[in-house]
Amino acid sequence: MQLIQCTKKLAGEMKIKVQKVDAADFNPLYCWHANLFKIGRKKCVMFMNNATRYHFVIYGVLKKDLQNLHLVFKKNLTTNLLLDGIDPEIIEQYLNQDSIVQFAATNNRSIISQINESIFAVDHYFYHELVEKKQEFIDLAAMNQWLNHQIMLKLSKYPVEMMRDVLEGIKK
Repeated sequence: MQLIQCTKKLAGEMKIKVQKVDAADFNPLYCWHANLFKIGRKKCVMFMNNATRYHFVIYGVLKKDLQNLHLVFKKNLTTNLLLDGIDPEIIEQYLNQDSIVQFAATNNRSIISQINESIFAVDHYFYHELVEKKQEFIDLAAMNQWLNHQIMLKLSKYPVEMMRDVLEGIKK
């Protein structure tokens, strides 16, 4: 079972009630934290994996996207993993392990603080690209790849390397 642990802000926007669950009952590789934030006037959602801290941003989230967040999540996760060079077979195996998605409340302050730090980095990335470099558009795929090549103190490797190692371990 995939577990998406939503912040209060995200759960409120989705109009769902979430309860705290014991994360020990779930494999952390299949658990994700999600937070809603804004860049300018656009809503965004950041997802971060509990085990590897692999994360990505979905920009310009609409109300219909929030109603089908589990489908939007899987689509964007697949795209980001493919762009990071993960074998499509491994991605399919990971996503098809259990297609049921459950939403719950967040329970790990460490992950929330790392999400907030990454949101801060995304905000600066947008500013740098749009204001300083005077770009008209942001390459979200490049930004998400850049995010997963940032150092996180709790990890021995970059998040993308951690995710690659764990997913390749599943295949064996």
